[in-house]
Amino acid sequence: MTKLYPVIDSLIRIILTIAFFYIFKHFFNVENDLILAFISVFCGFLTFRGLMFGFNKITAKK
Repeated sequence: MTKLYPVIDSLIRIILTIAFFYIFKHFFNVENDLILAFISVFCGFLTFRGLMFGFNKITAKK
């Protein structure tokens, strides 16, 4: 099961990146998709880290 965690992390990051890309493409009129992809990867990274931080805070034993 431990070997499966990196795969799940990667899939979640890919899904977040694709979702942010198409959300930004829908709302903003950007001609350069490379800039949009960079922003999407950055926002996906921040969202994933925030979700992992929140999940670890909730599940931490006190």
